[in-house]
Amino acid sequence: MSSDRSSSSSIVNWSLLESPAVIQQCRQSLQSNGIMTIPNFATAAGITALKSEILSCPYNESTQHYTSYQDQGDLANYPPTHPRNHKVHSSASFVGRKSLHTTQHRHCINLYNDARLSTFLSAVVASPKQLYQSKDENGSVYSYRIESHHDPPWHFDESHYTAILYLQNSQGGGAFEYVPWCRKTKSVDDVDGHDVIRKVVMGGEQQKSIDIAIMADDDDDDDSDNKSKLEVQQIRPERGMLLFFSGVHTFHRVAKVTGPVARVGLVFTYSENENFCNSEDVKGSNEWDPADSTKILQDGH
Repeated sequence: MSSDRSSSSSIVNWSLLESPAVIQQCRQSLQSNGIMTIPNFATAAGITALKSEILSCPYNESTQHYTSYQDQGDLANYPPTHPRNHKVHSSASFVGRKSLHTTQHRHCINLYNDARLSTFLSAVVASPKQLYQSKDENGSVYSYRIESHHDPPWHFDESHYTAILYLQNSQGGGAFEYVPWCRKTKSVDDVDGHDVIRKVVMGGEQQKSIDIAIMADDDDDDDSDNKSKLEVQQIRPERGMLLFFSGVHTFHRVAKVTGPVARVGLVFTYSENENFCNSEDVKGSNEWDPADSTKILQDGH
């Protein structure tokens, strides 16, 4: 057993990924609901180890103003009032891959590099292409920390798929909100993407939040194509849960956090392209690298 594989064995419950029935259930949930979840994927010891490692790192307090595509828009081809150019305020704290790589045990990096996780997620996606880890030097694996003063925005990802391991709940708020499978392509020119931005972010659509039964059996007669593409759905993840979705096709955000306790999550990104890396626009809009930060994350602050 490799050192990476050995070090992650006590961090998560790998046995939860071994059943063909679980793979099928997760695949159906991803296709029908837009997300797949596995409660208690991280062990109690794993939550402690991962969170302690993240909170030992310096973090970057990122405050940005960008579009829902995490860039500065396209005024050459769209008017200023078009959804393609509509900018939102964004603020959050990040710990990037470079910092996580400097930790003593590298629990976060080793978990991302464990082939058992990417193999399972590839089986869930059931794409003709396998999933590859992102080559991004910081955005491939990172941690976010959302506090009550932060304003996480609605956005699309550039990477095809994202997995989030939840390590700390906020006292209030902090739900994962999303509009599943709301655009067919990953293009910033996709008119379905423009439509969802116009209705969810720019106003004019009544947002409906619903709770999703975690790992519940899906109705075989349910046709996801018949669901409203503009229905804002909501799930309140618990500590230790693994959540997986297609961020390039699903509009999403972390809802506003309330109370003194931050929501902390560990993010892994994947692509169907072997050499995927985020664009310079997206890297600049997120500033995952905390090298210039003077603060250190402390648990409970």
